[in-house]
Amino acid sequence: MKRFATLAGAALAVLMASGAALASVQSAAPAPTLLSGPAELRVVTANLAFRGNAGVKEDWKTIGPAADIVFVQEAKNVVLRDILNLDTWIVRQDTSADDVQGSAVVIRRSVVQSAGDLVLVKGTDANNCNDPVLGGIMTRWIARVDVLLNNGRSLRVASLHMPPLRCQDGLGSPYAVMADNVVAFANRADRLLVLGADWNKVVDDDPNQIGARTGLKPRGPDSGSRIDGFYVSQAIGTNNLQRLAQTGSDHRPVQMTITVPAP
Repeated sequence: MKRFATLAGAALAVLMASGAALASVQSAAPAPTLLSGPAELRVVTANLAFRGNAGVKEDWKTIGPAADIVFVQEAKNVVLRDILNLDTWIVRQDTSADDVQGSAVVIRRSVVQSAGDLVLVKGTDANNCNDPVLGGIMTRWIARVDVLLNNGRSLRVASLHMPPLRCQDGLGSPYAVMADNVVAFANRADRLLVLGADWNKVVDDDPNQIGARTGLKPRGPDSGSRIDGFYVSQAIGTNNLQRLAQTGSDHRPVQMTITVPAP
């Protein structure tokens, strides 16, 4: 009897261990689907116009379903992680001060294996832009995140907001300084790159020659306000550029599909 009880106890322990292991496997979050070929992603650049959490939550009903990566500007009074589903989205936003909070990157979890930390690269210092009516600008930053896509390609994505027209008055002006810093940033990149921004100029008619100086391809709308768009590495395919429906912002979000080759 003692021997039978010992054997029965051991069998029960094995069954319990097997059940625990199975439950552990079943409860684990599913891994991203790994692809061997090119990765196709929908990118959106969106100026949120300082609309606050409630307004942006409403805007996201238009932006979210159309996007895999979102480049955000004018978000200084929006805490994105408080209004988005963090099971769906990876939010990279520094909320420690108004100037660093304005540009951010949001990534759909299912399209990446991993996303690095936010890195802020200075675009230009705060400046009054010699405008007593409209005022100046705070320090502006390039908000950079490195992601590992499901096809194994490492991609650098960055959101930025160039200074407005009142800050564009020739060499040494805030706009020219930030353009130079964008060029330096792009030329230091050691991987494929996508920039999404409010450029405050026609994207493909650049007086600062960002495209020519970096080799990046400009991609922006052909009509309407043409200041929101992208610069992308030559090796990245681009198509289906379009405006999304009007949100509460005075900028309509701009969407594009990119094709990123496998490593």
